Amino acid sequence: MEKKILATVNGMDITSDVLDRTIEQLPPERKAYFQSEFGRKQLLEQLVSIELINAFGLEIGVDKEQMYLTQMEQVEKEIRFNSTMNKIMSEISVDDADAEIAFNQNPGKYGGQQSVRASHILVDSEELANDILKKIVEDGMDFSDAAEEFSSCPSKAQGGDLGDFGRGMMVPEFEDAAFALEKGEMTKEPVKTQFGYHIIKTTDKKGFGTANFDDVKETIRTELLKEKQMDHYTKLLEDLKSKYNVTLK
Repeated sequence: MEKKILATVNGMDITSDVLDRTIEQLPPERKAYFQSEFGRKQLLEQLVSIELINAFGLEIGVDKEQMYLTQMEQVEKEIRFNSTMNKIMSEISVDDADAEIAFNQNPGKYGGQQSVRASHILVDSEELANDILKKIVEDGMDFSDAAEEFSSCPSKAQGGDLGDFGRGMMVPEFEDAAFALEKGEMTKEPVKTQFGYHIIKTTDKKGFGTANFDDVKETIRTELLKEKQMDHYTKLLEDLKSKYNVTLK
């Protein structure tokens, strides 16, 4: 397919292909704007401006100055380094068998991130908290009804439900109690924190069991690939130090 020439600056063509590739390299939040007709026209003007300045730079001999030559040398080294690293790393792979061996050696490691879902009733005094516990345990009062009636936390509107949370998201005393409970279990006595006295009920737990291999296979492969690449890179550097002359001063 013939590339459409959008502009010519000092004999240098700017084609639709160049414009498209420039847009593709933009961050997603900017790409959408420059894909519009107005955005493409604006970007084309920027590319024209770049070619004009480049043409003028050649005219005044910037490409002969030492700073320019030094920077170009550095850019060339960076491109060569990145291209070489891409070639080296592309030759390293991890298959499903490698991932399964790693999984079987330590299945507990891949249980997933632990989180719980809990509801609570927050009051100012331990005495009131014990009275509420008695209503729930002995009198059969529903936990969510008790939360709506007695709790001072805004979560009372949801029956005390705080949603899902992981480690480090709640104060330690509350977190330790919620994570220690089994699913559906309630604290047998009030839990004191800086906010008051809590009656806590854990309604769900996630990430506590051993994961299914198929669910974590790609995660393991990615982890193993990074390890293999780093090991290969470290060994390669040692080999290259022996192959090429290195003098530290």
